[in-house]
Amino acid sequence: MRVLVLNAGSSTLKWTLLEGRDRTTMQSGQQQWSARDSDGRAQQVRATLGEVCGFDAVGHRVVHGGTQFRNAVVVDREVRLALESLTDIDPLHMPPALAGIDAVSQQFPAATQVAAFDTSFHAGMPEAAAGYGLPYEWSERWGLRRFGFHGLSIGYSLLRTRALLGLTPRRMIVCHLGSGCSVTALAQGQSVDTTMGFSPLEGVMMATRCGSVDAGLLLHLQSRHGVGVKDLLDVLETRSGLLGVSGVSPDLRRVLEAASAGAPRARLAYDRFVLSLRRAVGSMAGVLGGIDALVFTGGIGENSACVRADVAGTLEFTGLRLSGDADQPSVPDRVISAPDSAVAVLVVHAREDLMVLDEVLRLTDVTSVPQ
Repeated sequence: MRVLVLNAGSSTLKWTLLEGRDRTTMQSGQQQWSARDSDGRAQQVRATLGEVCGFDAVGHRVVHGGTQFRNAVVVDREVRLALESLTDIDPLHMPPALAGIDAVSQQFPAATQVAAFDTSFHAGMPEAAAGYGLPYEWSERWGLRRFGFHGLSIGYSLLRTRALLGLTPRRMIVCHLGSGCSVTALAQGQSVDTTMGFSPLEGVMMATRCGSVDAGLLLHLQSRHGVGVKDLLDVLETRSGLLGVSGVSPDLRRVLEAASAGAPRARLAYDRFVLSLRRAVGSMAGVLGGIDALVFTGGIGENSACVRADVAGTLEFTGLRLSGDADQPSVPDRVISAPDSAVAVLVVHAREDLMVLDEVLRLTDVTSVPQ
């Protein structure tokens, strides 16, 4: 069985064609969105489908499952409508995901499609962590809760950590650091707290997203300075974070280059980013009552040795020690802590596509779709 996995993100379209039996990659690709409207994105997905050499089912990485979807589901008409209703709470990620689903439906109407959700991994979080200090009636009436995200990546990091260490760490923290960033606390492999919340805006500073901001500051911008909701959302999602502080780029590599060249705002952006991660990791260690394993994944987590060192270095009081030859980018999944370290530190290459594949195989039993 061959499965096409589509990861239609906010800025890029990634796809992988996988052989289900042995989990090998047959084809893959990545491209920036050339259009921001749904029709343009659907057209781009259809063009991509024309490059794929046959598939039996399609799996979609969908960021937000809301309160409706705690587990992966086969996409039918009712599910498609329910997913569209989630656009209100995640306007950044849901439209491109829906464009991917619609493109497959239009071009291959007989194809079985499965939606796998980043929020599913956090669905069992304790209520104390999942809720906000808002009126209980509001939370119940409007489904206000911390959903958490990056669940597919965190789940894969857990699997690879088990394989590399030969056990499930009792207290584990996963730093998924890419365009979006989050820090999650796992107790015995279960999510117990995470930095992202009702939307992917909450938590640590990111590439173009601000992370957590005092709600009073946002109300001040609206009431005293006339910043409208539309402009505010645009600033919080696309003009903040590394880009907004540095004035250089959302790409950490460009920010570090500018900082090395003496640009003070670029240096500030890096320092602010790292501090937000230190705060998050420290708070998650407090939630867990200690730390046994720290995992870095995502584009920044996998490739930035300086970020890993600057974050892990503040945990030396726990007995954490990085290996002297920790930077080995040729090895995708590896332990980078020293042999005498009290905390295992790992780097894991993010493979959400394999987690989506597993959900597709679990939910489907289909024959080949004609191409």
